[in-house]
Amino acid sequence: MRKLLFVIALLVFILPLQAKKNKHSKEKKTSIVEGMILFSSNPFKGNTLNDSKNSFTSAEYIYARLEISSGTLKEAFKIKEDDKTKAFLKCKLTVMQNGEVIRYGSSRDHILLNEESKNGNILNFDILPDPVKANTLYSMLDDFSAGIGFNPISGLIKNGQWPDGNYKVKVNIYYESVNAYGALQDEEKWPFVEGEFDLRFKEDDAPKIMENSKLITENSIENAFHIDNMPPVFSKPGPLTDPNASSIKIAAILKRDLPQRQILKWVAEKYDGPTWHIATDEYNLPKYKYFNPHIWMAYKINGKCYVGYATLRQPYTGGGTYGQLQVAFTSAGSLPDHGIDCNKVK
Repeated sequence: MRKLLFVIALLVFILPLQAKKNKHSKEKKTSIVEGMILFSSNPFKGNTLNDSKNSFTSAEYIYARLEISSGTLKEAFKIKEDDKTKAFLKCKLTVMQNGEVIRYGSSRDHILLNEESKNGNILNFDILPDPVKANTLYSMLDDFSAGIGFNPISGLIKNGQWPDGNYKVKVNIYYESVNAYGALQDEEKWPFVEGEFDLRFKEDDAPKIMENSKLITENSIENAFHIDNMPPVFSKPGPLTDPNASSIKIAAILKRDLPQRQILKWVAEKYDGPTWHIATDEYNLPKYKYFNPHIWMAYKINGKCYVGYATLRQPYTGGGTYGQLQVAFTSAGSLPDHGIDCNKVK
């Protein structure tokens, strides 16, 4: 009888706790984005699916494709961006052997998104690409100001000095989302999609992978910014009506201030606001007078063609007057200008 009473009392104590636990389990929010990551030994092209697979050798090239079921990547991952922030997703690689993460077996890096990917439901990205075809721009920093173009898995192989063996590589594409007040949310609330593949690695392939990693860095930067056609601004330029920024003056200034570039074509963009604005110093005194429309140009340098823009300004010389027009900044800063085939410059 005592045993029966003890069991009943125990159940009375445990069941409410279990019910409470189940309730919290059901209420726990999931941040999984409905989608999938596919892998292939050939690059994915646009909306075309390759024969995907989940097992590779270290002698093969490896490419990935993220596809979400509905909406755009920007919507699904809650990507925030403004004039100072570039659109990106983060990629976490986790390399395991025998169920455990290996030494130097994890990386977290940023993938730059172009307009097509950001506003679509597909992201094709490189894992271990043919250097010639590398076009995914990875960066250690979210502003892509440094550490760009490297290949994450090549770095893990180099640092970890992987021995022969079978490995599992988990690929997690995610975004560090914020709440309504702009504060970073807990990691379990970050939207993500995850996939994985098996990798049969041989040490004999390591030298080739290391050699390719240098070429991947060069080519991914070049290929990631390559465009197939001239931007619309060149076919719909803005007028130049101010004598201080006439066509003759701008052409001369571009040639003078950018002597390393062969300017093939340039236009001023359309701008609806005032033509000039004055920048002041900490004492509210004039420093420069900036020409608001950007000057877009197609140019050749080192035998290759690029498209970018420059901003122009006049320095303040005192007494209410300004000096000669000059190039203030160019778009080729931490990130390169867009490459284009020279025969497309028209």
